[in-house]
This record gives sequence, C-alpha cells and structure tokens, in this order.
Amino acid sequence: MNVDAVQLASNFASLDVQPFELRYNQKLSTISSKTSAINKVKTALQSLENNIYQFTKTGSSLTQTSTSTSSEDYVSLTTSPGTEEVNLDVFVKQMASNHQVVFDATSTDPNDVMAAAGSFSVMQGGATTSINIMDADSDISGDVTYSEFVTYFNDQFDGSIQATLIKSQGAMKVLFGSDNEGVEASFTLSADVASGWDTTVTAASAAPLQAAQDAIIALGNEFGTQLTSSSNTFEDLIDGVDLTVLKANISGDAATNINIGNDISATVASLQEFVDSYNNAVSEITNLTQSGSEDEARGVLASDSTIRNIKNQLSNVIRADYGGTRLFELGLEIDRDGKLSLDSDVFESAAANIDFETLFTGTGGVFEAFETQLESYIDFSNGSLNRRIDTLNNEKSRINDALSALDTRYETYYNRYLAQFTQLNSLSSQLDSVSGLFTV
Repeated sequence: MNVDAVQLASNFASLDVQPFELRYNQKLSTISSKTSAINKVKTALQSLENNIYQFTKTGSSLTQTSTSTSSEDYVSLTTSPGTEEVNLDVFVKQMASNHQVVFDATSTDPNDVMAAAGSFSVMQGGATTSINIMDADSDISGDVTYSEFVTYFNDQFDGSIQATLIKSQGAMKVLFGSDNEGVEASFTLSADVASGWDTTVTAASAAPLQAAQDAIIALGNEFGTQLTSSSNTFEDLIDGVDLTVLKANISGDAATNINIGNDISATVASLQEFVDSYNNAVSEITNLTQSGSEDEARGVLASDSTIRNIKNQLSNVIRADYGGTRLFELGLEIDRDGKLSLDSDVFESAAANIDFETLFTGTGGVFEAFETQLESYIDFSNGSLNRRIDTLNNEKSRINDALSALDTRYETYYNRYLAQFTQLNSLSSQLDSVSGLFTV
C-alpha cells in the first residue's frame, strides 16, 4: 500500500516550522501594536507642541486683545497679538487714490491704426521714459493699432502704469492709470508731433480724470495732528496696529474712536486650548499604559516605563517654579489622574498682579520648558520616541528575515520527508511483489 508522499511531506514539514512561524507572527503583531501606540503618543505630543507654538512664534502672544471702533464706516483695524492698550480718535480727511488720465480715440475699433510714427513719453517720479511708437508694431505692418500700442505700453511700464481700452456707446477711450496710490504715483503724458497725438495727450494729461493723492487722517479731531500715507493703509500707526481708511469724513463729522485693550476672557479661552491639548496627550498616554483590570483592558504599552514617565515629566513642568511663581497661583493645577484644569476666576484675579505673559512666553518660561521637554521625545533625529520606533522597526526587520529563513527550512524538511516517504513507497512495492510469489 503506497502513501501520498507529497502530501505527507508537506504536512510534516509544516508541523516542524509551525511553532516558529506562530511565534514570529505573534512578535510581529506585538511590534505593530507597540509602533502604532507610540505613534499615537507622538501625534498627541506634536499636537501639544503645535498649540504651544501658536503662542511662541514671532509676533505671537498669549495675551489676547479686543478692538472696537465707534463707527465701522470710516476705518478698519488689524492688530497683532500683544498690542498695547490704545484709546484714540481719528478723523479721515481724504482717501488715497491713484492717478488716471483718459483721452478719446479717433476710432471705435481696437484694431484700427493709432499712429504710424513718433514717440510717447511718461514722466513719473521726476524721471521721463520715452518709447518709440513703431516698436509696438508687433505684426510688422508698418503702422501701430490701438491694441498693439496698449499691449506694448503695458509691457514697458509693468508695475507702474497700466493702459486700457474702454468702449462705451460706440465710443472708445484710452485710459492710463497708475498701479499705485499716492502723490508719488502721479504722472504726466506727452507725445511728439510725429505721432499726431501731441495736442490730445497734452490736454488730457493737464486735466486728469483723477489726480493721485495721499490718504490724510487727523488725530484727535478734524483739526488735530495730520498724518499721511501713500496708500489707504497706515501701517504700524501704533506698534502692532495697522489702520485702513474706508471713507473720508465730511467736515463737521465726529472723529472715529478707536479702543484697543486686553481681553482677559479671550486670553483665558486661548489658554484653555493649551489645557485641552495637554489633557489629550495625557489621556492618550494613560489609556495606552493602563495596567488593566476587570473593567478595562491592559494597555499596549503597560510595561513600558519610558512612556509612563512622559506623563510624570510633563506634570513636573506644570508644577515647577517660574521666577518665584507657580502655576497653581494662576488657577492651573494637576489632579490625581494627571489632568490639568484651569480656574478662570483665579486666573483673571491673579492676572492683575502677575506678569503671566512673561511667565508663559518669556525666556525660561512655561512654554519654553514644555518645548524643550517635548523635543526630547519627538525630535526627528534624537527624540526618544523616534528612537523607540526605529528599534521596533529593526526588530521587525530581523523577524521578517527569520520568517524568510523558515521557507528555506521548510524546503529542507519537505525534501527530507519526501525522500523518506518515497523510499517507504518503494519498499512497500517491493514487499507487495515478494508476497505475490507466495500467493497460490
């Protein structure tokens, strides 16, 4: 009786390597779970670091401000974090405008000839620039159309003056407008006799459609100290405050009152975002390192003391002394579970006597201490969590190599068993032949 040598060899070889395969796959599963868990901790800590960065990056501040104006018709404000308190009256005397000159064309079709020769000049900012009109002859037809002239002009004066063809009710005009506002953007146009446009251009330039002017505001009231700006935005009118004029006041109007002050409620809300981000990181660590009980599963990183210690190290930053002040004096306290809470009433009361801005964002302050601590965990090259992930990945690679080696071991076992069972079948056949000799 012959056996299925191939099937039996496969079965026996599989049984030989199965314990190793199970052990390796279990290790891979554990490594994957740990890697995923550490990445969750890392993500939560990165989120905390990003939240802190919103207060420590250049131009930022923990202190929030509120801005109000007595009217929204005349001015708008843009403020930077940490702006000092301001109470100011502003009267808008005039808006800034660009310079515009327009003259009538002798045709209604942009493709009609504008001129066949001559030069066209622009004087702006004390300098005169002239262009040869024939240089605009893009199709080399021997004359220049309105469309060709406008295209060529805009190429030559890009960034300073823009020419546009305007058609309305059967008439066409050529409009020139400065790209910028303010007196310095004004310009004068002229053309020589050869162009045939000398008189028309000179007359239009002398009577601009709109004369360039600076924005002017008066501080205090209509007759107060005057300030000018070449645009409608007065940048850094006060340190950290940009004022944009929206409309000119009429003589006799009341000035617009501007009030900028610290907004303690907004500051508390902003600090609460930090608290929430901190607690999210703590919760992630707690869930992944919990020892387990009848009511809760054991955390993937329960045996990882390094991860557990992160929560303790972060709480030490909260409990530290900062220039003689501790955060509980500002209403920030750690509970028995490691969660951080903020008592807004305590904070608002203490903020009147404690320089919390320096305490949190200054050199050696709370946020700097947090950034230093967090970098030791999540720094790309030297962070402890990244090193842990690298170690796990290296271990994973070794196990995968071992699994690959099992294929070779399986083949060895399989070939050995196949030879044995094949030999067994051969012996069985020989015995069957011998026994046939004795059959009557």
